[in-house]
Amino acid sequence: MFRSQSWAVFVTLTILGLTAGAGGVAAMGTDDGGPALNRQVETPTDDNETQQENPDSVSDGEYGDETAAWLARTMGGRLENSSIALSNEQYEQAQSVLGDDYDKRLEQYVDVAGDTSSDTDDTAAREFEAARENQRNLTNEVQRYRQQYTAYQAARERGNEREARITARAMERTASNISDRSRELNRNFERIENTTSVDLSSGQTEINETTENVTATQAAIREETLVGTTLTVQARDSTASFSDPGTVSGQIRTENGSVIADEAVELRIGNRTQTVRTDSSGVFETQYRPRSARLGSQSVPVEYVPDADSVYLSDDTTFTIDVKQVTPNATSEIAPGTVGYGDRLNATASVTVESRGVDGVPVEFTVGDTVVARTTTGPNGTATASTRAPASVNDGERVVVARVPYENRAIAGVQSETPVVVVETQTTLSVSASRTDDGALARGQLQTVAGDPVAGRPVRLQVGAGGTQLVETNRNGSFQTVLEYPQNNETVTVTATYDEPSSNLGNATATTTLAAGAGGGNPPVGSDSDSDLLIDTLVAILFGSDENPEVAFGNGIIGYSWLPVLGGGVALAVVVGAWFIVSRRRQSQVNTTSSVEATEVSMSGSDQATTPSNATSPTFADRVDTYLDSGDYDAATMVAYTAVHDELAVKNGIDEGATHWELLQQSQEHGVPEERMADIETVVEAFETAAFAPTSVDPSRAEAAVERARKIKSNGDQ
Repeated sequence: MFRSQSWAVFVTLTILGLTAGAGGVAAMGTDDGGPALNRQVETPTDDNETQQENPDSVSDGEYGDETAAWLARTMGGRLENSSIALSNEQYEQAQSVLGDDYDKRLEQYVDVAGDTSSDTDDTAAREFEAARENQRNLTNEVQRYRQQYTAYQAARERGNEREARITARAMERTASNISDRSRELNRNFERIENTTSVDLSSGQTEINETTENVTATQAAIREETLVGTTLTVQARDSTASFSDPGTVSGQIRTENGSVIADEAVELRIGNRTQTVRTDSSGVFETQYRPRSARLGSQSVPVEYVPDADSVYLSDDTTFTIDVKQVTPNATSEIAPGTVGYGDRLNATASVTVESRGVDGVPVEFTVGDTVVARTTTGPNGTATASTRAPASVNDGERVVVARVPYENRAIAGVQSETPVVVVETQTTLSVSASRTDDGALARGQLQTVAGDPVAGRPVRLQVGAGGTQLVETNRNGSFQTVLEYPQNNETVTVTATYDEPSSNLGNATATTTLAAGAGGGNPPVGSDSDSDLLIDTLVAILFGSDENPEVAFGNGIIGYSWLPVLGGGVALAVVVGAWFIVSRRRQSQVNTTSSVEATEVSMSGSDQATTPSNATSPTFADRVDTYLDSGDYDAATMVAYTAVHDELAVKNGIDEGATHWELLQQSQEHGVPEERMADIETVVEAFETAAFAPTSVDPSRAEAAVERARKIKSNGDQ
């Protein structure tokens, strides 16, 4: 169940409770979704006046159900308004109603869902979040389709049939994406309706009408510009392996029954693309040489991939064949033979079967339990990688393992070992400390003796004879944290220690003196203590407090008994104003001082984080810089990969659902230059470590991935 201690619950409950003083009914204005949200919500009341209780002491579900229902209707209204705006081609409006205000309501809904009497609110919260992302993406796709349609019409008017065909084919992909997004969004709406009292039928109607309009438009374009095809394929051999490929034959016919004869055509068989030539009957023959296919009887997909300016539409089918395994020979080399922390390590591996290079298979280079690099073999079966020796490898005589990480695949998993000597690198550690209201603020830095920062390593901190606390260094080797320590007048020693056993970095210790004092002082940057004090004061003003029944306010004393005089409207204004000030202050602190947590990356070709789609949204540069500055190298790498994935999907027609290795392969097949391929490969390799490896991305690799992504995006903008 979603749970949070956020004051959003308190504010929402207060709004519902206090407005009862103005007649027991809260009128919801159009600022929360427009006309669709002009509803009235009955305020819960009871004989015990529980509206005046601190929300922390209210039992679960006492007000949460009513609050959740109001928030659900608010978000539901915004989703419907977005659908209406989309159907009217008001794309900016469709996005803006799902911006900051929707995000705020969703956050409040998640908070309230943790305290309601039903678990269905948790499910609804996830659906509201998914619906927002799918609605935003649907809006983007529909806007893209309309722009493509305008370009298509312009090309037709100019008589440029080639450009019209290219655009029509791009519209095919966009129309397919719209259909997929619409289907997903309808499922979100249905689940929201099943778990809440919200009726989203009008929103579904608008979405379906928009989708049907696109589908009909594309059908007409397909009819006037493109020609459908039918692909038939069959395996002529019963088995296939890398050393003994299976023969496959097939034919491509047009929708009117004629054949595509005497032409070179492109086929995607499995996850690889090859060019074959049809004969006078439109028949082709080729070989299927499996690499990553699983063993046994497999249904292998085949797709006819026409040129971008072709009049023909693609078609796909499958054939069935029994895949057999072959064990390749693997050799490897590394240079230099001796490395220390941060030193460049160059590795090469060769994977062959009967002297034939095995191309397109992944290779991992590991030292101990640490994967230091991932790459893919080239046309001759050779894989190369250049990385830096990480801190997580213990010093001494070690082995670099180059391995093909396959199990039960057409190419068997194999490995090759090469010895390497890892030397210890000495380190230095610094620390300083000062007293705060919360304890002791400790800062410091871990470096090599040469002055290079050491990122992502644990430093143990201790105040006096108290307990220890671990903190991890950021990309600059720095750390900062508040240590719990009772405020007193004693002078104590703060000790910082780095002594990681399984590492090639030498131990280091630093101490500083925390001077005697009565505590106090300014809280550390990002502290919520002042914000909490403001909230607590307002709670006392509005509701009274057992500990502080009367609170000084201005030049007078205001207690709970003054509420009837102030009236619900003034009380509400005080609370809302305080909430606005405190939330903005906290947001400012978070934006400037705290580490940013990585979010899940959708591999659908768009960054589906909860960043609002408006002019103040963080840019790609803002996000990666924030992640790098906070030492979150995995998150920076994932953002870099997503940016590259999106850029290539749009510019080179790469499948939006392509995996990271398929992205690399399809880019090569689409004729991306070697220099750019090297950049893409750097990003893909770093991403695989960030997404799937048990260890984090090395700082230098994350920075390299970000830099390559910048270059790819820069070229794409030209």
